[in-house]
Amino acid sequence: MMSLFASATKIPAKTNGDTNDMAHENWRQVKEIFADVLRQKPEARRQFLNEVCADDAATRREVESLLSSFDEAESFMENPAVGEVAELFVAENCQLTDGQNLGRYEIIRQIGAGGMGEVYLAQDTHLNRKVALKVLSAELTNNRTLLARFEQEARSASALNHPNIITIHEIGKDRGIHFIATEFIEGKTLRQLIGGKRLETAKALDVAIQIASALAVAHEAGIVHRDIKPENVMLREDGLVKVLDFGLAKLSEEKITDPFVSNEAFTPTQVQTTPGMLLGTTAYMSPEQARGRAVDARTDIFSLGVVFYEMLTGIQPFAGETTSDVIAAILKSEPQPLSIDAPNAPVELEHIVRKALGKDREERYQVVKDLLLDLKILQRELNSAAEISGAEWFSTADESAAKTQIVASLKTESFSPKRNWLWFALPALVLLAALSALYLWLSHKPGPNPLGSLASSQITSWKSELGEGADLSRARFSPDGKLIAYVALKNGKSSIFRKQIGGGEPFPPKQDDWVDRSPMFSPDGGQIAYCSERGTQSGIWETPAFGGSPVLLASLNARCQSLIHWSKDGTIIYFEMNYNLYALDVASKQITQLTNLDTSQVIRRNFSFSPDEKQIVYADRKNGQKDLWIADLRGGNPVRLTNDVAEDSRPVWHADGQRIIYSSNRNGVKQICLAFLDGRPPVTLTNSEVDSVVADVSSDGAKILYETTRDDSDLWGVRFEDVKEFQLTSDFGAEFWQDVAPNGETIAYQAVRRSSVGGKPLECLILSQKITNDNRQLQMSADGFNPRWSPDGSQLAFLHSEAGNYSLWITSAASGDARKLTDGGILFGGYLLLPFNRMQTQDYQWSPDSRSLIYCANRGGVSNVYKAGTDGAGGEAQLTSNKDKSLLFFNPLFSPDGGRIAWLAMLPDNQKKH
Repeated sequence: MMSLFASATKIPAKTNGDTNDMAHENWRQVKEIFADVLRQKPEARRQFLNEVCADDAATRREVESLLSSFDEAESFMENPAVGEVAELFVAENCQLTDGQNLGRYEIIRQIGAGGMGEVYLAQDTHLNRKVALKVLSAELTNNRTLLARFEQEARSASALNHPNIITIHEIGKDRGIHFIATEFIEGKTLRQLIGGKRLETAKALDVAIQIASALAVAHEAGIVHRDIKPENVMLREDGLVKVLDFGLAKLSEEKITDPFVSNEAFTPTQVQTTPGMLLGTTAYMSPEQARGRAVDARTDIFSLGVVFYEMLTGIQPFAGETTSDVIAAILKSEPQPLSIDAPNAPVELEHIVRKALGKDREERYQVVKDLLLDLKILQRELNSAAEISGAEWFSTADESAAKTQIVASLKTESFSPKRNWLWFALPALVLLAALSALYLWLSHKPGPNPLGSLASSQITSWKSELGEGADLSRARFSPDGKLIAYVALKNGKSSIFRKQIGGGEPFPPKQDDWVDRSPMFSPDGGQIAYCSERGTQSGIWETPAFGGSPVLLASLNARCQSLIHWSKDGTIIYFEMNYNLYALDVASKQITQLTNLDTSQVIRRNFSFSPDEKQIVYADRKNGQKDLWIADLRGGNPVRLTNDVAEDSRPVWHADGQRIIYSSNRNGVKQICLAFLDGRPPVTLTNSEVDSVVADVSSDGAKILYETTRDDSDLWGVRFEDVKEFQLTSDFGAEFWQDVAPNGETIAYQAVRRSSVGGKPLECLILSQKITNDNRQLQMSADGFNPRWSPDGSQLAFLHSEAGNYSLWITSAASGDARKLTDGGILFGGYLLLPFNRMQTQDYQWSPDSRSLIYCANRGGVSNVYKAGTDGAGGEAQLTSNKDKSLLFFNPLFSPDGGRIAWLAMLPDNQKKH
């Protein structure tokens, strides 16, 4: 049996050409004599050495040192390549020192070490450049088969050309020492950058994108890294990421025979390389690696998911005191949600990381390009939101103002027929609403920094798919801030529910057949007042907060829109009706109108009282701009509080009397903002991907109650031959309005990644993917909707919305080049919410020969049918000559031979059709 130990023999330093030659000759002699000695019988070796090294004591000592490493000398004689054995053990465990040469590289200093060997900073004496020199451990190179496989894969990796993959200059060998020369990276490893702390979300996302980009190139070349971990990722000072050690992991991996190792103490950052122990870092292994099974590209996806999780949270998702504990966690445990250790990370990251960390590789991203696409989409959307809000979207561990997100899991289940052989599902979008408390540690005396910190806690939620509903935006705190009251639809009936902030199940009153709305606690918290329509009677009612019979406080001659405020002394209830503020004297039942605002403005004012009950703040629209206004109840002209293009609503006066919490529509998404009465500019408190609608602020000013809503859907299909369903998409957000290519193998659809209720169905990504297990997505357009394939499948048409006008575009399926076909706008038939169902009309249609499209447009107030060629020549051609402005043309169609067209026309009152 061959021993794996040898004396640590130093190679003499080379200071000039003469000493270099002398040292090389000396080691050549040692190797030759050592091999000759091994060929002698054991009892004859000493005499042989006496004769050969009679005048060279130094050489004799070197040879004897090597011989002493062999405990079972005769076993070595069974090795047919004695010369190679000698070379191996001369080179084994060599330690290079500063100034030595290895090939054409002069050692500067050692910069790292691990189970694979040592890493040195060296100077390339031929090309006069610094390199990183990885000297492979002889323990890993003494197997000729493994070494050959390694060299083949390393050479393949050296052919990769990508800015995020370290460049391999040479794979070489000198005096039995195997080494790899790579570019030298000035920077830090990702391990050093993390250092037990979580990175800024933006930084972590950027690093993950660069790693995924490197892996995408490697995987396309058939190379799997197998050892993605923070130690194998370098970051330059300019932020460029370099992935290291492509090809090295295969060598170490194939040495492993038993993945279940001993219960020795385990250091998560580095596993010591000892016989029988896993090489590399166990905590980043995929389940299939931990089981010792074959790996593929999805192993790298899992490992990247682990690294990404650690960047976001500062901790590893699978931890344990021993290696066995870590492996057990990888195989059986689910990591705790990101929201626990990274509560401010965007909600989409939870979905992305969970999908990357699927235990079953079939449940993961199947190709790293899919993961890369999701990461890039998220980065682009968050950057866009940051630009609009004028603030950074990311958050750090010690930020003073953290952002809030709600994590939710959604699914969809309905289907609709599309082809005679396959149904493609455009599922009903699931509407989910969540009522949350945003905890603000705000000083009651606002200083230069208005925010202490923010944290969000979800209180309740509902899903439309479960037949539920709610008006959570009208929820209210109890005076002590420990309870909330809100309206929810359960079992087809609407009731007022109460729930503790800290948890527990909501408790409802006795349900009845009436519709109750807008609950509000009395000043002492013992009663709840609410609006209700009972038969033909609209009014304000009161009931004990913890159950009892309702009492009518006042009948109203119009529908009460919402209750606003119950005075501190309990004598007056203020409410909004007919878009104005009214006061109800509880004792006398007398109702008084307090404001006389323009009722032609169909706008909820959402009045809110100042703590001293002398002023009100409300929303109003002036000259097309919706802002917040403050008015004194004792009289005087109202004063504008906010003045910007954003639509401001839902103001609530803070307990300190100097600040207003409100919702503001920023780039189509309502964010929670803070306005100041001292003239300072407003501050945005949230940067959510979904609408955040302010409902209430606690009486101590420490908590904001707000509602978030979003919708989600995926595309599904069912095969007629076996009546089996299959899922086509599973991404965050909503996918819908799909179209099948003529060959039946590809679909195009639109995807909304930032979707609120009624959110942006006309401002979507347009993606395509194969109808197979290969779910890679190809982006056809970054902003469009309603895609349709040409009959020959070579092009995709879609609509684009801009400033309320719709234009027709086409893009090449092969190149992705997009071109606008119309300048004057076209008519779009619209859609219905929940789901985003298009009206069953054709907004445009391809000609049978795929050379033109027809559509309807309203030009100069007159509707007609037009045609545009796909080659861009000739512009638009008007096909009809209608001059009747009362007619609306829509739904144009080509005849099968392309020689005729048909369309629909109707009067605006829908009474007459042609």
